Amino acid sequence: MKELDLKDFLKNYENKSVDFFRFPGNYGDSLIWHGTKILLNSLNIKEHYVEISSPKYNDVLFIDGGGNFVDYYTDVKNFLLEKPSLYNEVIILPHTIFGDKQIEILNNMTSDLTIFCREKISAEFVDNNLNQGNTYLWHDCAFYNTFTPMSSGEGVLNAFRSDKESVLNKLPESNNDVSYNGYAQKPLDDLVNMLGKYNQINTDRLHVAICATLLGKQVKLFPNSYYKNKAVFEYSLKKFKNIDFVGCRNKIFKGV
Repeated sequence: MKELDLKDFLKNYENKSVDFFRFPGNYGDSLIWHGTKILLNSLNIKEHYVEISSPKYNDVLFIDGGGNFVDYYTDVKNFLLEKPSLYNEVIILPHTIFGDKQIEILNNMTSDLTIFCREKISAEFVDNNLNQGNTYLWHDCAFYNTFTPMSSGEGVLNAFRSDKESVLNKLPESNNDVSYNGYAQKPLDDLVNMLGKYNQINTDRLHVAICATLLGKQVKLFPNSYYKNKAVFEYSLKKFKNIDFVGCRNKIFKGV
């Protein structure tokens, strides 16, 4: 699977305007969006935000990165179903993608497609099944954020999800799902300040783990209900010395 530096690719759109689809989300999606803004601003790419009911303002559409184009969620799917031929070009920023329905939608589009996947499993799946367009591997846009290290702190924060991506039968005591209280464009101050209070973060929220890792915290990342967490860890997070992937969920309750 071919890697392609996203910033190098986006230089093709430097000093231009594009339509931009930003789906609703949580604090993790906000981390992605802030990183994406840093990247676009560095190239003076101006985004015009569109919704499913919006007309076309530019010939090129960017779809923000994340994990929305999977069987669990419908925002990206519904948008592309509604507009299979509206844009000359569609660029999907680093995403996790799986499911036959998603591939069917992509293969029914007439736009020139460029798809970035943020881990190898999705990249191989899309590349093996896409009839037209280009698929590349590149890191989640959350990594374009930079933070001042906050290695000091006390105690452990358990920040586990309770939605359909959870694999837990019960949540740890004193759980605080800090990502749940965010939204896709929320300022990052509250998230950073919360994580900054602790020495160690245990979580199955991928972007809580990414943010805490970039802050210099000790991080234990646990599985979600499909391959996303482990795959992004293997591709992007494994190089950081302050994060481990814990494959056994029972360890959550044993002082990890």
